[in-house]
Amino acid sequence: MWKAAMSEEVGKALRSVVERVNQAAVRRPKDLPAVPPRLVAVSKTKPPEMVVEAYSQGQRNFGENYVNEIVDKASDPLILASCPEIKWHFIGHLQKNNVNKLLAVPNLFLVETVDSAKLADRVNSSWQRLRGASTQRLKVMVQINTSGEQNKHGLPPEDTVTTVKHIVSKCTALQFLGLMTIGRYGYDLSLGPNPDFQMLLSRRQELCDSMKLPMEEVELSMGMSTDYEHAIDVGSTNVRVGSVIFGNREYPNSANNTPNPSPAASPEKTAKTLSEQAATKMQHLSVSGK
Repeated sequence: MWKAAMSEEVGKALRSVVERVNQAAVRRPKDLPAVPPRLVAVSKTKPPEMVVEAYSQGQRNFGENYVNEIVDKASDPLILASCPEIKWHFIGHLQKNNVNKLLAVPNLFLVETVDSAKLADRVNSSWQRLRGASTQRLKVMVQINTSGEQNKHGLPPEDTVTTVKHIVSKCTALQFLGLMTIGRYGYDLSLGPNPDFQMLLSRRQELCDSMKLPMEEVELSMGMSTDYEHAIDVGSTNVRVGSVIFGNREYPNSANNTPNPSPAASPEKTAKTLSEQAATKMQHLSVSGK
């Protein structure tokens, strides 16, 4: 349930994240493409009022993991009236039978999770039908399963170049924007640079070499609430941050069914805790890397 008191906390948490994103961008090595990182506020399970509050603070890019949820939020009267310049990112697994539903979303900006040539073909043909006479192409990213986990979606890394070449040459209604990974959850940065991020960097290099593409034209979507600063440090241009902005997610049939559940942490408190944890790991990583 939305509470007016949460408004100030969302604003403070968002400003803190934006500041840290900017600081990480300044720290980034000069040999990396000078692409300002894009912050995607992941509003999964959160009410429209929270989206509107973040929008009022200047946030424009928002991400959702589920097709039904992005459809509902993007069509919500409050969001439609209050957020005319909102940009929706789809960051969850996309099944072929949901493509038409997703592509009808108002202000759909980017589909980050194209994970096969067949899915790209389906998205391409659907977008051609939906856009009519418009020449606007739909921005897409190719999702790579960098960790090799069976429960993760995404292309095998070795299929990256072939799939991107297919999209660029065969899917004329799509605009290839870059590569995306979720990676293994809970990686300890005190062990060194995140190997999933390093894998995505190497696949971008391979892709740029093979297709003669400038590095700055291939974006990287990697980094979430616990590691977005490190992701930017190593080259991410698109970070997906949810709980650190909006607070812990609330799922139906979980806390509500637990006797005397603990209250969810506020966005501001969550942001502070996660930022402190990340800063400690970043400091250890910097010392270890000398």
